[in-house]
Amino acid sequence: MVGCLAVLLFVAVVGEFLIMPVWMHDLMAAQTPPQRLDSGETAVLVLGSLLTALVIVWSSGRRRPGRSAELLAYAVLLVGLCVAVALWLRQRMDTGNWSLEAAVESLAAGATALVFRRLLRRSERGRPLPGEIWLALVPFRERDEEARHYCVVVGRGLRHAKVLQITSQNKDDRRDHVRIPRDGWAVNSGKDAHWMEIGLPPRRVPYRDFLKDRPQGPCPKATWRQIRAHRHTPVRRTVLEGIRRVRSRIARPGVERT
Repeated sequence: MVGCLAVLLFVAVVGEFLIMPVWMHDLMAAQTPPQRLDSGETAVLVLGSLLTALVIVWSSGRRRPGRSAELLAYAVLLVGLCVAVALWLRQRMDTGNWSLEAAVESLAAGATALVFRRLLRRSERGRPLPGEIWLALVPFRERDEEARHYCVVVGRGLRHAKVLQITSQNKDDRRDHVRIPRDGWAVNSGKDAHWMEIGLPPRRVPYRDFLKDRPQGPCPKATWRQIRAHRHTPVRRTVLEGIRRVRSRIARPGVERT
C-alpha cells in the first residue's frame, strides 16, 4: 500500500513538472483579480518542463555518443504529449475545481511519461544503434565471406546496419586505421590494443548477423569524434569547391573589364 502511494506521488510530481506551463497558467488565472504570466516567466516554466523530459528520456536509453539531437527531439515530443493529454482531460472534466483538475492532469502527465519511457526502452532492446560497439559477423571487403569482429555502428538501414570494423591486428602502419581506446567496451577482451578502420566506406551487416542481444559498450567519445570528422570531410570539400567555383565566376568579369 505504501509502495503504491509512493509511486502515485512520484508520478504526480513528475507530471507536475512536465506540464508546469499549463497548471501555472490556470493558477494565475484563478486569482482575484486574474493574473497572467509574462513571456520570461513562461520561458522559464517551459525550460523546466524540457529539462524534466530530458532527464526522463536520458534515463530510458543506452549510453552512447551522438545522442544529443535525439534526446532533445524526444524531450520535446514527450512534453507535447503530456500537454496534449492535460488539455484533453481539462475539456473532459470541466468541474470548476482547479485543484482537482490540476491533480488529475499531473497524474495523467506522469503516467504518460512512464509509458513513453517504457516504450523507448523497449524500442532499443536488441537494436544496434549508432555510437555503439557490437559483436557481429562482419563481411570482408575483398571476398564474399564474413568473420566475427567487434564493430562500431555508424548508421542504420531497413535491413542492415552500417559499421566500421575493429581488429586486434596491429595496423599502426595503415593510414586507414586508428587505435581505439578500450574504455567501456574491451576491458575483458584479453587484447592489449585494438584498431578501427576509418576513412573507408562503412560495411553493411544484416541485423540477423549481430551475435548478441545487447552492445558490448559505447564507442569512446574521442573515437566517435574522429568518425564524425571523417564522415563530414567529403561534404566540407564539396561545399568548399562549390564556393571556390562561384568566386572564380564572379571574379572573371571584373578581370576582363580591367
